[in-house]
Amino acid sequence: MRWSWWWGILVGAACAWAQVQEGQALDRVVALVGGEPIFASDVEAQLQLLRQQLPPGIELPDTVLRRRAVEALIDEKLMLLKAQEDSITVTDDEVTQRLELQLQLLVQQLGSERRVGEVYGMSVDQIRREYREEVRKRLLVEKLQQQRFGSLRCSRREVEEFFAQYRDSLPLVPTQVELAHLVRFVQPDSLARYTVLEQVRRIRDSLLRGADFAEFARRYSEDRASAATGGDIGWVSRGKLLPEYERAAFSLRIGEISEPIETPMGIYLLQVLDRRQEEVHVRHILFRLRGDAERVRSELQRLRELVQQGASFDSLARLYSEEADTRSFGGALGLVPLEGLSEEIRSVVEELPDGGVSEPVPYLAHSNRIGLQLLYRKRLIPQHPPQLPEDVPYIERLCQQWKREQEYRRWITQLRQRFPWEVYP
Repeated sequence: MRWSWWWGILVGAACAWAQVQEGQALDRVVALVGGEPIFASDVEAQLQLLRQQLPPGIELPDTVLRRRAVEALIDEKLMLLKAQEDSITVTDDEVTQRLELQLQLLVQQLGSERRVGEVYGMSVDQIRREYREEVRKRLLVEKLQQQRFGSLRCSRREVEEFFAQYRDSLPLVPTQVELAHLVRFVQPDSLARYTVLEQVRRIRDSLLRGADFAEFARRYSEDRASAATGGDIGWVSRGKLLPEYERAAFSLRIGEISEPIETPMGIYLLQVLDRRQEEVHVRHILFRLRGDAERVRSELQRLRELVQQGASFDSLARLYSEEADTRSFGGALGLVPLEGLSEEIRSVVEELPDGGVSEPVPYLAHSNRIGLQLLYRKRLIPQHPPQLPEDVPYIERLCQQWKREQEYRRWITQLRQRFPWEVYP
């Protein structure tokens, strides 16, 4: 069971909580599983999730969706009983880590903690308190399923038999593109760095004399996403920030203005507004450093010309790329679903012919270093019906999904025979 699935349940539960606040009677018991009740509010939350999961343009009657919602909740309760029987446990740290990760993703998706409250009718702190036990249960189910089905694989013979039986009904293989890249990182210009540092120090002096941090963030910060809120980025936890930024944020006293902090993204001034355990509420002003982008662009343009004149992209990437993760593989990124690329990169790749190399385009490394890259399109494989042996990995994934679903349904049938359950009209 993937975390995104049960995080949807958590969000749905928050929506149902909002309905309860409006006075709707949702506390009727609709089923009992091993002595544990399933309430109407649980069904409403699951129903909302099922509606969200329907493909665009597909509608099902509420009676059908409601029946599926009840069945899914019964299955979940049965799995929790089985997890208890098998002595499966999760630690408090595991629960906290998963809950905080998902809360952070939710805040990032909606833009702020305040927006979370507006959409779901409860604050992040309320979600944290109200649904911690729900997260613990989901983790138990996840561990149980991993133990039961995590090692299931399809043999080559099973893949071939699966393909022979279902080939006419299998989904199309999505359009894929085989890519490679050559990366050069931008280094800050020394004069630009000195000029920006002088500006940062002047602004810090003004803040220390009592200037309004939020007003200065709106006026000077080049992080436009947070500038509009006075530089406020909300609550953040360890491990989610640039290392230099994190060290400063967790060492400052509440209200203290940091020294200038140099990072790959630029120079920051920070102010901690509050702290709790392993989190800080922080706001910042970002001053970006103007790097030697033109030098890097010129280097990449020259390398692009060499490829267009017949040089091997693979060889040039091994010699000149500064991205260590891919350099030794000739910059190879492998086969990538076209729809999985960002809109900007996808538009560039779609314009290239097979064997074509792009103009320099922006690149942000996992280390948050900024650079430019050349993209090389080796080949584009259009959407097509799956075939053997060309699409073995794709068909194998479908086979494994099918096999796990079959095993899951057999297992659930056994659990329904083992534990008592009842649905009330």
